[in-house]
Amino acid sequence: MAKPKPTAAHPIRMSLHVSALYYPPLAHKPYADARYVPYIRLRGHWLAAAGFSPADTLDVVVTPGKIVITRV
Repeated sequence: MAKPKPTAAHPIRMSLHVSALYYPPLAHKPYADARYVPYIRLRGHWLAAAGFSPADTLDVVVTPGKIVITRV
């Protein structure tokens, strides 16, 4: 008899860096100055290993110091 597959996958832990993205000033909104905003880019085979596919719809929950991304 074949061994049963585990029900929980091993967690994948990544070390990412928060970069900055430049937003230029908007000509039609004089109060919107040029600014840098935090930017996180996620890509790689590890996303597929975690069950994510191109064109998936995602649910993102943001709390102070934490971002949870779930495929819906």
